[in-house]
Amino acid sequence: MQVRDLPEDCKGCSEGCPDDEGGKSMISRRDFIKGGLALAVVLTSDGYRLLKADEVLPNYAPELWIKLSEDNYLTVLVNKSEMGQGVYTGLPQILADELDFPWERVKVEPAPAGKKYVDPKWGVQLTGGSTSVRHMYDFLRFVGASMKEMLLSAASKELGVEKKYLRAKQGFIENLKTGEKYPYGAFAEKAFRERIPTNPRLKTKEEFIYIGKSVPRIDVPEKVNGRAKFGIDTFMEGMVYAVVERAPFGAKLKGYKGEVNNVKLVPISTGLAICGESLEDCLEAREKIQVEWEESPIDGWDDEKFKEYYLKKLQEKGIVARKDGKPEEVLKNSKKKIEETYVLPYLYHATMEPMNCTVHVKEDECLIFAPTQAQTATLNVAKEITGLPEEKIKVITTYLGGGFGRKANVEFIREALEVSKAIKRPVKLIYTREDDVKSGWYRPMNATKMAGSVDENGKVNALFFKIAVPSVFEWAGRKVIIDPAAVEGVHNMFYEIPNVHVEWVKVDLPVPVFFWRSVGSTHNAFTLETFIDRLAKLANRDPVEMRLELLETNPRAQRVVEYTAEKAGWGKEPKYGKAMGFAYHYSFGSHVAQVAEVSYEEDKIKVHKVVCTIDIGPVTVNPELIRAQMESAIIMGLSAFLKEGVRFRDGKPVNDNFDTYPILRMDEAPEEIEVHILNSDAHMGGVGEPGLPPIAPAVANALFWGYGIKVNELPFYKTT
Repeated sequence: MQVRDLPEDCKGCSEGCPDDEGGKSMISRRDFIKGGLALAVVLTSDGYRLLKADEVLPNYAPELWIKLSEDNYLTVLVNKSEMGQGVYTGLPQILADELDFPWERVKVEPAPAGKKYVDPKWGVQLTGGSTSVRHMYDFLRFVGASMKEMLLSAASKELGVEKKYLRAKQGFIENLKTGEKYPYGAFAEKAFRERIPTNPRLKTKEEFIYIGKSVPRIDVPEKVNGRAKFGIDTFMEGMVYAVVERAPFGAKLKGYKGEVNNVKLVPISTGLAICGESLEDCLEAREKIQVEWEESPIDGWDDEKFKEYYLKKLQEKGIVARKDGKPEEVLKNSKKKIEETYVLPYLYHATMEPMNCTVHVKEDECLIFAPTQAQTATLNVAKEITGLPEEKIKVITTYLGGGFGRKANVEFIREALEVSKAIKRPVKLIYTREDDVKSGWYRPMNATKMAGSVDENGKVNALFFKIAVPSVFEWAGRKVIIDPAAVEGVHNMFYEIPNVHVEWVKVDLPVPVFFWRSVGSTHNAFTLETFIDRLAKLANRDPVEMRLELLETNPRAQRVVEYTAEKAGWGKEPKYGKAMGFAYHYSFGSHVAQVAEVSYEEDKIKVHKVVCTIDIGPVTVNPELIRAQMESAIIMGLSAFLKEGVRFRDGKPVNDNFDTYPILRMDEAPEEIEVHILNSDAHMGGVGEPGLPPIAPAVANALFWGYGIKVNELPFYKTT
């Protein structure tokens, strides 16, 4: 059974529905709340509250819809986007545990976009910041526990048995006196009429049946058998294809000429859209059309010009984000001090599925199928362009072929909406890989000046950090005094250094930047952690020992460092390669440390083994999902360290596909990745992003200690 918020006259797949069998299994939202038990969770000023489907008032914001059907299936509508990280498994797993429901009978659907489904802690519907499980954990436990109590109450009345003699377990209500068992679904209709508990009993950790275990992923079977629908798999009756010839960064469309059969040319906010009956028609026409642009502010710039510009910005006075003690004075008077300058490039998100969106803007309705991380932003841009109220806009979130923050930006959806509105037809907008790379919204380029000193006892006594970098938050539409991403990981570091200076110089260039997996920690962890090792060498100290000293007021961080060093055999001869490198970083609520075993021969780096430890706080929901995220983050971070970087010539990106923008290949990945998961009494941390920042500095530190190589610019292998 599939459940979607679609028009009443929806014709299933013929109108672009991603479900199979021509929409035969489709039911409307109205039918969804008929029969069975349908509940909505709302977050009020007094905490979570559970409402029945027909009790939801306009001033409440239901966070998640659930349904227990009469044939004993549980359907969970997940308000987070599944882009490979496993939310379609991890989130239902929490609810099913509290409900004590058989995992093999759990189904998942993407929640519709709307105020009813916003993240209860953010107030928007968005997937990012490694927040899905930690924001929804308490919420989903509350739902499952409430449902279970309502089912027990209904069964007690139906069977004429006191509630204390009934037990809810694995989808069945058991009569403890007679041993008889009845499926939950048999009482779903009557449970719907039961009083909703205000304080349902939650399980203890000892009672968990799924939480803490690696249950099978719900999304894997349909991804393996080909039934999974990604954004690019969407089709609508009567639709046309569209590609966009986009303006150079900072420029606008002046004019165009050239007549081509079978296509329609539509000027839009980002350039010129070419629409045709096939993608091939659009691409062929694009080659024949001459487009004239205004001059770009970075016209003629190449890599060296960008580097020169960023280094010059470092000489300007910025905004001080943190000032402890008297760092300048201590540095000036210290006998043992060092200074380093780093330059890191723009990075492309390199999602396997490039940007695409299928939309139909009508006079009284708008239908959007999108692989998006940002449903609220999608709704907002649709309201802006169409002028329609929210209830007339339907957003169907498909699977995402990778996101990494790029698909939290909705410019590609804006483009599709503008085209569909102009031509009054359904439109499938597709970015080619070259379009995707050239469109921008990169991880920002940055330049950083680091300075530090150690005292006569070898203790770090001063640290100076100054970064020149664009503001991703301003590009995301938020006005800030100090961009949080610019100083992330240093401004809030746990290293106890008595004299610290953290400064941000804002860079204003027309190259669009956006959130890239682990955001500011991608670059700041690299500069900070490699610099810590150089201070350790200056002091003639072991870098792990120095970190433990710097973290002496944070036992949680110390434990992660100690545990990782122990598991990696720190201080011993590497099992693989010739050198070991260590790095630690705190981001998105989690502490992560990594050791990389590295060899460097004939100018080639080989990372043989990575030992990784993450402390995510009090609960591990699904260990296998965590391991998979750590492994993928390590591979992505290593790819960026070794190979990735957008290259410019004449103000434009020149490495625009995977032949010139290479990413890590299978034979270049670490031979072994060992992941350890620790728990602590602290707040729950994130998983998707914290594994990425430490890998690049860990490898760089191995090269520094083992081979005397200092890495201050990335990527290590520069491409042309």
